[in-house]
Amino acid sequence: MQLRRGAAATLLCGALTLHAPPGSGQVAEVDLRTQIFHEPSASSNMTIYNPALSVQASPSDSLRVFASYEADAVTGASEAVKAGPLLASVPDIVSRASVQEFRQIASGGFAIEREHTRFSGSYTYGTENDYRSNAFSLSAGTDFLQRNTDVEIGYSKGFDEVCSLRQRNLPTTLRQGLDSSEGCFTSSERVESLDISLDNFRLAWTQTWTPVLATQLVFTGGLQHGFLGNPYRQVVIGPTGQAAQENHPEDRRRAALGLSLKYYAKSLETAFGMSSRVYRDSWELQSLTVELSAERYLRPWLRLLVHGRAYVQSGASFWSDDYTGGEPATGPRGQYWSGDREVSPLQTLLGGASLNGTWRAGGDSRWVGVLREISAGVSLDVLATFLQDFTWAGTKPDDTIVLLPSLAASGTF
Repeated sequence: MQLRRGAAATLLCGALTLHAPPGSGQVAEVDLRTQIFHEPSASSNMTIYNPALSVQASPSDSLRVFASYEADAVTGASEAVKAGPLLASVPDIVSRASVQEFRQIASGGFAIEREHTRFSGSYTYGTENDYRSNAFSLSAGTDFLQRNTDVEIGYSKGFDEVCSLRQRNLPTTLRQGLDSSEGCFTSSERVESLDISLDNFRLAWTQTWTPVLATQLVFTGGLQHGFLGNPYRQVVIGPTGQAAQENHPEDRRRAALGLSLKYYAKSLETAFGMSSRVYRDSWELQSLTVELSAERYLRPWLRLLVHGRAYVQSGASFWSDDYTGGEPATGPRGQYWSGDREVSPLQTLLGGASLNGTWRAGGDSRWVGVLREISAGVSLDVLATFLQDFTWAGTKPDDTIVLLPSLAASGTF
């Protein structure tokens, strides 16, 4: 019981801590995890396997270096042509082809941590058949007032490229969606690379008010410029069935403000969390997120977390379920059109639980001769999406339930 009470600080600050410095005796840590994304849909069954490996080492008490690798193996259906209810009679307007993709992301970086300050930097490179990304990030933070107050500022810059048909000189109404990734990032005359620039900013303030209450206030901002649509997705924009490649604005400014609270109830030996986040961008999309969580140690070595999240958003200013009709209910929205349901009005509900165990070797002993500590965890989340007016030619999508199981294991040397 004393060990369980001693875990109160871990439960209280776990969701709010910006960086947890490694112990002075730590040499290296390896973390291996696999997550699965599965949409059990009859019409667009999609499964993504996401294995990931990360390694970090501490050559000294103040320096930590880290590297990671992850991959996405995607099997499912390609993007369909987006049509509204007025085109429901057009045959095969929402036909899909099977697709298999493989994505890879590698990153590495460092963190310098002094008694009250820290500085970190990292670089990430991602590649797939039709997309490439390069990004670096920097962050700095400090704590004061007897470590009860912590502030951090961060910035990241991305230089991405997306493959599309070579049709930049054509009017947007005549551009067609990419049919395959063949020839992407080569000298092929069939396709071209379009640039995407990403700038993200972050400012966080974490405050410990009492031994059992902590809060965190986070402001994030982002600037995006370039091709911000899906190169494969086409949208029907004419009453006769004329389809054109999805056309989004080339600039998007984003801002969000989030507040998190963590409270440890001694009588229940449980840490309760609550967070909310408001968001708005230059596409006039607005959203609100509310999340609740409860976390406790079932055993000195076994921790249970349950959480639930509700999310609601408005649609982008140019969103319409049907760009072939008349204003205002289903008609065109100026020079832009989208088949992306993520910019339509929607709500989501997520619920899940995770179970994590940690075993520490006593004294100078080692697990299997080398490991000081072993951790393992399993989790399952279920995400349900409620679409207000998104349809495939008048038919409601059936891919609105997502299962997210995951397994994780790590060891400290």
